Amino acid sequence: MLLRKISLNNFRNYAAQEIDFNGSFNYIHGNNGEGKTNILEAVSFISFGKSFLNSTESDCVKFDSEGFDISGTYENDIENIFEVRLNYDMPSRKKVFHLNSEKVSRWSSEIFGRFPAVFMSPHSLNITYGNPSERRKFFDILLAQTSRVYLDLLKNFTRVLKQKNALLKGRLNGNTMSGKDFRYLLNSFNEKLVEFSSEILFRRFALLDKFIPYFRESFEFLTNTDDVPGIAYFTEAFSAADYNGGRDLKPEEISKFLETKITEKTAEETARGLSVVGPHRDDYIFRLKKAGNGKQFEFDIKNFASQGEHKTFVIALKLAEYHFLKDSLGNRPILLLDDLLSELDPTRVSKIVSHLKDYGQIFLTTTDRNYLKDLKGFYGKEEISLFKIVNGKVE
Repeated sequence: MLLRKISLNNFRNYAAQEIDFNGSFNYIHGNNGEGKTNILEAVSFISFGKSFLNSTESDCVKFDSEGFDISGTYENDIENIFEVRLNYDMPSRKKVFHLNSEKVSRWSSEIFGRFPAVFMSPHSLNITYGNPSERRKFFDILLAQTSRVYLDLLKNFTRVLKQKNALLKGRLNGNTMSGKDFRYLLNSFNEKLVEFSSEILFRRFALLDKFIPYFRESFEFLTNTDDVPGIAYFTEAFSAADYNGGRDLKPEEISKFLETKITEKTAEETARGLSVVGPHRDDYIFRLKKAGNGKQFEFDIKNFASQGEHKTFVIALKLAEYHFLKDSLGNRPILLLDDLLSELDPTRVSKIVSHLKDYGQIFLTTTDRNYLKDLKGFYGKEEISLFKIVNGKVE
């Protein structure tokens, strides 16, 4: 998949800008604060329906404007053209999507995953440094791009979870519902949550089994050590000793564990006014096994890794994400690198640059033009387009 052009109107610091992209490498440079990252953020809106920086739509509206408009032209491997447009109106807080001039009623089912993209930026370090929600988000987006069933499961789970939490919060605040009615509704919500949760967990386990080989291969590519990275899944539904941490269980078997745990936690949930069991509370544990002085030791990345180890882990995750999506979809994602090279040591920069041609269409933002010298050793003159950004204008 290639992004041929994009048009921005009243988006961030761009009043009106159209950009034609190179199908191979797009080198976007300029000083900090000029609008380089804003271009990649616009791409994320027409790929995912939201900002890869977690910004709200209203944050992205140009000052003194009432909304923004982003249009993009994609081309697949057999040269089919797809015109995508997103319009956001700030007074009404409504987003409207169009695909090939037809209004899209459900972004998730009609667009999401059709134009795969992998974003890598300093913000990606939140995956290892941040809260469990950051790790869940990474894997949920990866899985949702390859499975609309999973995306629908997440939406249904989130809807029922909100309803259950509203019920628990109302009980905590002393609503007038009878105890009998409360227990009936709570049991109804729990029944649906167990149904959706068991399917979500089953698919998360299956994803890890497929993803870990990609991840280890990418990690080995980036390092010159015998370090072995690992990813484990943590859930309160059962312990790591239960059937290989749940990975050997079928959805109906997972359901039994979830039912038992939710029953155990009913008093706590009622007292706190909050659901405490389910995939919304789970975590992915990143680990690294190292050898030294004839011994092996293993530690959690989040609490004990160096800054360099965090960066290597995250980049390996993102490179693995790219290859996993490419193989799963039969479609090359676009790769967007936001100020990535400045975050790395020269050895890793050289290694990544030497293999960039393996990654299809690339968008790189940077404050430094010097990386062009390295890139020209691997790309022909016609394969690189240079864009200089100055105060929301492309030169």
